Amino acid sequence: MSLVQALQDARISHLDLSGSISILGDVPVAEVLSRMREERASAALIEDAEGRLIGIFTERDVLLKIAGDPSGLRDSVQDHMTGQPQTVSPDDSAGHALHLMNAGHYRHVPVLDADGKAAGNLSQHAVI
Repeated sequence: MSLVQALQDARISHLDLSGSISILGDVPVAEVLSRMREERASAALIEDAEGRLIGIFTERDVLLKIAGDPSGLRDSVQDHMTGQPQTVSPDDSAGHALHLMNAGHYRHVPVLDADGKAAGNLSQHAVI
């Protein structure tokens, strides 16, 4: 079986989504970074009070939006997250997820369940 075929056959639901963290959008960036360090996560899914995904906050967001202005550490994470990220479902193929990541130049894509709630965060590392 070729690698391409294996990626098309592999469902996201069969991949490792552990290590995913979800945080409310009004939490300060410093607290989000602390939790990311504690859990060794390179991204956090940002949710509203009803548990709906509103964005993703990644190491890249830290480098591009916070590193040059440490006062941003006191801001709410929703002020610095990437809003309305591309998402995938557990039934999508790993190949589809990699295609989205490659086309969008990002390393993470949130996985939403049938109810539109975050089921996890898929990284390129988990696929490869």
